Amino acid sequence: MENAYIASTPNGIGIRETRRIKGVYTLTETDVLEGRAFPDAVARNGYCIDIHDPSGKSWGARFIQSENGSYDIPYGCLVPEKTGGLLVAGRAISATHEAQGSIRIMPACMATGQAAGAAAALSVRAGVQPRNLDVRALQEALRNTGAIL
Repeated sequence: MENAYIASTPNGIGIRETRRIKGVYTLTETDVLEGRAFPDAVARNGYCIDIHDPSGKSWGARFIQSENGSYDIPYGCLVPEKTGGLLVAGRAISATHEAQGSIRIMPACMATGQAAGAAAALSVRAGVQPRNLDVRALQEALRNTGAIL
């Protein structure tokens, strides 16, 4: 290896999975793969379930089987089951290990961040806890800014 050299190194370690909240609703593998629609949808995602073996020996993808190839992310996944006055976005939302293999991507994280921010603002304006927010008002606000629900 006398002629070997490092061509490049990553700027950071890619962490795919960390802690998640237990929300009012927990998104599941079945929800993702069946392309479920939810009445309290605050985002849509179309990314497959992509899980890497921690040992680095394998990788697997399972694809969404709905007609439109996407599923809803419900507001209940952003609302902690027991803690009031809090919303969670990104890869820390309430999802199973398998569903997290789909929602951890940047577009889904950005969409849930937009939903959480809008929900926080609407909750303050309405003088209610986020868990008591009228989700239809949140959905309307998101659609008015171009969010795809």
